[in-house]
Amino acid sequence: MIQDLLGSIASTQAYRRFAVEKASRTVLYIFFVSLIFSVIGTIAVKLTVGPILNETFAWLAAEVPTLTFSSGKVTSAVTTPKRLAHPASPTVAIMIDTSRIDPLTSQEMQEAKVIAYLTSNAFYIEQQSGKIEVYDLSKAALERPVIVDSKFFREAARGTGTAIYFFVAFGTFALAAFSTPFAATIFALVGTIIQSFAGGNLAFGALFQMAVHAQTSSLIVWMLMFMIPMPPVFTITLMMVVTPLITLGYLTMGIKANAAAAAETSAI
Repeated sequence: MIQDLLGSIASTQAYRRFAVEKASRTVLYIFFVSLIFSVIGTIAVKLTVGPILNETFAWLAAEVPTLTFSSGKVTSAVTTPKRLAHPASPTVAIMIDTSRIDPLTSQEMQEAKVIAYLTSNAFYIEQQSGKIEVYDLSKAALERPVIVDSKFFREAARGTGTAIYFFVAFGTFALAAFSTPFAATIFALVGTIIQSFAGGNLAFGALFQMAVHAQTSSLIVWMLMFMIPMPPVFTITLMMVVTPLITLGYLTMGIKANAAAAAETSAI
């Protein structure tokens, strides 16, 4: 597979082999590049999101007073309201007031300038629409008390990170595994037009297999986009214009290489 990867990028003649290879090998190559895409995507998310995630949970572990959730209510040794603002994003703030049992209004949350508010018997959180979602803790049934302390947040950080990276790995793999053959179908259709001018006579299946390999350089560009922060306009341009042109360029070279080989065979 490494040889196929390098050939897809650096050898026009390799596309002669791709055109006649077994379908199972093309499927295996899709799996291979999807796996690489998944690993790079997960590493990129870990490098960008990981520090923010760790910083957030470290802040929570240091600032949130020990809370005990039992019998449908939250208690704490801190009896006065405590407002916590994220060190990197001061607008992201929560209020903890376990001595309060009265319902909270949206106006009070706005005055406190918080996006979440924890009372003795409820948890309030502001949605993106501005609506306040209320979770009634008194209705929660727990077999035993839950203690929220620094240990809790350290374990939560590990669990959250594992979940995020798993879904990113699965999602990026699925994205590459499904988008590569779908795009190859479209490029193969375009390839039938290209070869009408290049003098080729390849079947659609051969064009499809070459189109799969022709996307390799484009996938590498996508991987770089994961690793290197770019302005949105530049990212959209790469996705919508540059990478399709790169793929078409490789596919065209592959079609011409096969047409030239066919011409040589006919001459003999």
